[in-house]
Amino acid sequence: MKNLKILNMLTCYQKRGYYKMPVTSLSQIKSDFQNFKGGSIDLSKDSETGIARLKINHPEKCNALTGSMMCDLHNALEDLECWKEGKGLLLHSEHCTKNYFCSGGHLETVREISSHEKGFQMSTLMSDCAKRLRNLPMLTVCLLEGPALGGGAELTTLTDLRLATQDSWVAFVQCKMGVTTGWGGGLSLVRAVGYSRAIDLLLSGRKLDFNEGINIGYFSEKVSKEKSLQDADEWILKRVEHCDPLLIKNTKAILRQEIEIPDELKEVAENEYSARLFAELWHGPSHKNALNKNPKHR
Repeated sequence: MKNLKILNMLTCYQKRGYYKMPVTSLSQIKSDFQNFKGGSIDLSKDSETGIARLKINHPEKCNALTGSMMCDLHNALEDLECWKEGKGLLLHSEHCTKNYFCSGGHLETVREISSHEKGFQMSTLMSDCAKRLRNLPMLTVCLLEGPALGGGAELTTLTDLRLATQDSWVAFVQCKMGVTTGWGGGLSLVRAVGYSRAIDLLLSGRKLDFNEGINIGYFSEKVSKEKSLQDADEWILKRVEHCDPLLIKNTKAILRQEIEIPDELKEVAENEYSARLFAELWHGPSHKNALNKNPKHR
């Protein structure tokens, strides 16, 4: 009976087009996406403290991610996976207009990735980044000093903890753009705030401001505007300086559970399942209409 249910479900998904898109290797996706230039993701590591910084650096475009920045992020995470001295990671961004942490995907890149297949490839790459970031064997902390929109909001869900200044907020505006979450943040948001709050935030696209974020446990603590980076570094170091890297790694392994997908689709990798759902909407009618209206500030 269960096998028949699985077969019916897979047939339904095939009819809807989820399995028609060819699977491309990550190396080929990265080779293609390197052509969408602009900005950078900068990694610095301090072997003495074991604390690394990963900076989103595209201030002239509100720290929006281009294709090449997505590749930078993937390369940096591969590097961090092999960093034996690593105890902690701070994900932050370059100061820019209105101090955006990240305003999501760079609009010019988004418009160039103008097919279901390309949307699938982008989501595949970013979902792999998400999985690697979630599973890094160190304490990961995101620092917000302002707004995070769309894909930028998704990035904030992927770290273990989040610090923020009082004027910070996140908004998952994907549904307003005619798409779902495509950067691996949907299920991470459920982990962070629970299903009921997650579905409210995703469907409404409303702001989750600092005060509400603190109350529901999305943000861990407030940092000062004047010395946010210093405060964040000290906050992380206070929690990991007495630990060796293996202790942190094993503690995370005990606490974190693998993200589940429906039983009917257990044979499909979690990132591929999410990427296919995302790609069906990518540059579809609702998405194109939203892009033409350009609701997000770039």
